[in-house]
Amino acid sequence: MEVPYLHFEDIQEGDELPALHFPITPKTMVLAVCGTRDLMPYHHNSAYSKSLGNRDMFVNTMFEQALFGRFVIDWLGPESDFRETTLQMVGQIVPGDTAVLEGRVTRLERTDQEARAHIEMTASNDLGIAARASAVMALPSRETGAVTPLTKLEKPAIEPDPEMPDFARGWLGQASEPRPGGYPVSEVQILYWCDMVEDANPLYCDGEYARKSRHQGVIAPPMALITWMSGRAGRSGVTPAAPDVDCPERKPWPAPEGETGTAQRFDPPGVTDTIATRSIQRYGTPLRPGDRVLCSTEIVNCSPRKETRLGPGYFVTMLNTYTNDHNEIVGTNVFELLRYGKEA
Repeated sequence: MEVPYLHFEDIQEGDELPALHFPITPKTMVLAVCGTRDLMPYHHNSAYSKSLGNRDMFVNTMFEQALFGRFVIDWLGPESDFRETTLQMVGQIVPGDTAVLEGRVTRLERTDQEARAHIEMTASNDLGIAARASAVMALPSRETGAVTPLTKLEKPAIEPDPEMPDFARGWLGQASEPRPGGYPVSEVQILYWCDMVEDANPLYCDGEYARKSRHQGVIAPPMALITWMSGRAGRSGVTPAAPDVDCPERKPWPAPEGETGTAQRFDPPGVTDTIATRSIQRYGTPLRPGDRVLCSTEIVNCSPRKETRLGPGYFVTMLNTYTNDHNEIVGTNVFELLRYGKEA
């Protein structure tokens, strides 16, 4: 099976990627729940999301990461590997919108190990730019050969805000014990991810191409790190004790009593809600079907109290470190969340 792809020597700084137009419909939102296992109601419950002041239910972080990932590989081809991606959410993309993705190559570089391209991208709707993203890609080169998959990754160092509130300073250095995700990596979930954004990368599905590739088999989309940590569906929601906002008397299922390794919570005073605003991911050893992902979480930064369009709140930066069953770091995610509420 031959699939076209670009070499490092085929592109130049300033090259523009062919624009991608992706309509968002109610079915898109259903596929986003299937593809990311994100059951937070503002991503699938229109009435609930509007009650918080949003236009409608809106696509989540992982959906946008997946769409940008597809956008890049549609152009470069599957012989390039992701090394880093960023995502900054500026607005919201909702049913009825068409997400228009545009991008350009901003920098090319050769390191001692590989040839890389830096790509800057935007996703827009009728209201303007809804998200900004970037990707650092390792490309095959006619001079140095194919891309070599990474086998080692170090945690990033984050400099705290000098105006960090006193209540947050005690959180620094308090990394949680690694906890497993609700489900192992599976080909089924990988294919749901592909269905969600129509990603045809042949490395994500079993076949001759994946088996003969540099990865020697199926790998999971690198940007899906958060998906593998999603909890059991019957326990996922705004309030763990009452995960279904339309039926608050419904208890979590299965009952979580007696569990260990639950996520550590860092709640600024007065906050009631959370929205993701920015993500920086780096990728190490590729994940494969059958892997069980574990994640350790620590707070590495917190802004002073800010006034936002959703109300007062704090921008809290978390570092999630993801490992596989062999204790190899498969990725890191520096994740900024707006924690807000009327009493914050």
